[in-house]
Amino acid sequence: MSTINLGDKMKKRIISLTLILFLTFSSLSLRLYLLGVKNIYSVSTTNTLKTNTIAKTRGNVYDRNLNKITNSEEKYIACIKPTAKGFLESEKLTNRNTINEELKKGHLVTTPVPSYNFFEKSNDILTLTTFERYDKNSLCHILGYCSNDKGMYGIEKYYNDILERTSGSLSLRYHCDALGRVLNGEAVEVYNDNYNNKSGIVLTIDKDIQKIVENALINHNIDVGCSIVLDSNTSEILACASTPVIDRSNLNNSLQNENSPFINRAFSGYAAGSVFKVVTAISAIENNKDNLIYECKGNITKSDNIFNCSKKEGHGEMDLKSATTFSCNPYFIELSSIVGAEDLVKTATELGFNKATDFGNGYFTDKGNLPDIKELNSSAALGNLGFGQGSLLATPLQMANCYAVIANGGYYNEPTLIKGYIDENEKFTSGSKQTSKKILKTETCDILKECLLNVVKEGTGKSAFTSLFLSCGKTATAESGQYDKNGVEIKHSWYVGFFPYENPQYVICIMKENGISGGIDCAPAFKEVAEGIYIHNRIKN
Repeated sequence: MSTINLGDKMKKRIISLTLILFLTFSSLSLRLYLLGVKNIYSVSTTNTLKTNTIAKTRGNVYDRNLNKITNSEEKYIACIKPTAKGFLESEKLTNRNTINEELKKGHLVTTPVPSYNFFEKSNDILTLTTFERYDKNSLCHILGYCSNDKGMYGIEKYYNDILERTSGSLSLRYHCDALGRVLNGEAVEVYNDNYNNKSGIVLTIDKDIQKIVENALINHNIDVGCSIVLDSNTSEILACASTPVIDRSNLNNSLQNENSPFINRAFSGYAAGSVFKVVTAISAIENNKDNLIYECKGNITKSDNIFNCSKKEGHGEMDLKSATTFSCNPYFIELSSIVGAEDLVKTATELGFNKATDFGNGYFTDKGNLPDIKELNSSAALGNLGFGQGSLLATPLQMANCYAVIANGGYYNEPTLIKGYIDENEKFTSGSKQTSKKILKTETCDILKECLLNVVKEGTGKSAFTSLFLSCGKTATAESGQYDKNGVEIKHSWYVGFFPYENPQYVICIMKENGISGGIDCAPAFKEVAEGIYIHNRIKN
């Protein structure tokens, strides 16, 4: 009979149990390890189609000759793939350190470059042509600006829906892993979703004339003011510039500018002064009350108010032509008394004063202020209106359009800014139905043309004279009723005129806030603009 050793049996069981536990945990650890590897592998090889939008456009804005005003300036963007060639070419960039860091991560990199041919042609680098929305700050008060792709001012604001409907984008499409790394050998597809299509709005603006006007304001130090150019036969706005300009790259700077860049001064009301005297003259001629001969002694009294002439000793005997030539205040104050409040207000109303201009879609100018007959209840109040002072406010656009009626022989046209629309096939559709109304006798206009020609030849507007052609015009130095910190009244300088005299085509209005006089500040700027247009047309034709 054999003897069983219980101690050995227990030892064997412990060893077996330990071995089973070891194998179980080893198997579990291996399983977890394999699952981890599989997950890592899965993450690194999961394909994702990535879309990277690199540029956007809104609908185009064109000038009257179908030259692009927006989206006209090219800029270039390079798309660099994370390859050996991409790394090598990126060394040409000033921001190469930042670019290389992204390339090392396996990312596709986009960066601006100075020219289309900055990089050699390669499958690893793609250069795309995109467009800046604006040409610096040109036409900023007409075009306006956007914020977060929405129009906030000017055409961009009031025609936002049309421009938004024709917006588009330019994107890159490529496959990458979940970490954003471009897959080896992956082609990059350029996707054009209506980017830079042809559709848009056509303005009455002439881009070349606009440049002439903007340069003239700079050259003649009209840093707070404006200029507007009209086609005298249609009253289409050919150019419109206001200073200071809006800094579209830094709107906060413009908000802090004490000279209020966000005001379009061409569409805002101002004390007009002597440029309004033509309205008094028109009313007198139309009502057969223009035969006044008046002796200017340097001042005139109306309702116990003394009005001074610009010439302290007086001009002596004046008729309509000489009074216009030398801008004699007492003559026009007396003439307004003869014309009367009712006829003067009626004439001004027919010429478009006290009326806002509607450019469509809620885009309106100021209407200015024309005193009504009840306000003109004294000879002093009426006299103030007679030479463009008192409560009268007129926009430079209104003044330019008034002179357009004289220039074209008596026809009133509503000023326009929108000429029409272009679709994606470049088909043009007219956007305005203009009506022309005869409101002045041709003889009235002929008399005033002679008067305004004499202003340039012999009178206050001699600095507008040019040997290239004959022109007509009128100066003004208007009292604003506002005072500077030294208690000196701020005056606004004006010059409004048209050319050529024989067959007027263009009306030009120049206005400067806080100026010296119309003859000093604005007439020389008129000359530059008029000569610039004349020379431009000669070259073009």
